[in-house]
Amino acid sequence: MAARDVLFIGVMLFMLASGFFVISYFSNTVTNALIDSPLNDSAQASASLTSANSAVFKSDYIFLGVFIAFILGVIITGWFIGGNPIFMFIYFILIVAAVIVGAFLSNFWETMTTASVFGTTVSNLPIMNHIMLFLPFYLAAIGFMAILVMFAKPQEGVYVG
Repeated sequence: MAARDVLFIGVMLFMLASGFFVISYFSNTVTNALIDSPLNDSAQASASLTSANSAVFKSDYIFLGVFIAFILGVIITGWFIGGNPIFMFIYFILIVAAVIVGAFLSNFWETMTTASVFGTTVSNLPIMNHIMLFLPFYLAAIGFMAILVMFAKPQEGVYVG
């Protein structure tokens, strides 16, 4: 059911983004502590720690890939699942509920990322931050696209001619 998938997408994106955010924060904190340590005075150690830290911030692109994969998954499953137009109203209600949950998750994301404890970690994850701040809009667009694909496809077995 494509409408439940939209709620699933919102929750999974939030969990993935929160995990990547925390990993990025701890990686940045540990790397800065190790670079400042007198044991790591060499240029090679500093370069390797800096490159390891920059690799963690590539998780922004992993998040974007997962987001696109979720969208494609909803479109593909919406195409292959048969849907009766009678249930369109129920799907619409479920998508509205997903948008409301997405608004709560988006507000929690903003509260979490603007906490002074995390500093400027969110500035290293611009794609993830944008998607999470506008999560309700993305969920609404994905939901309506899923409804459109599910109910606007041509009926199988109907001969027009």
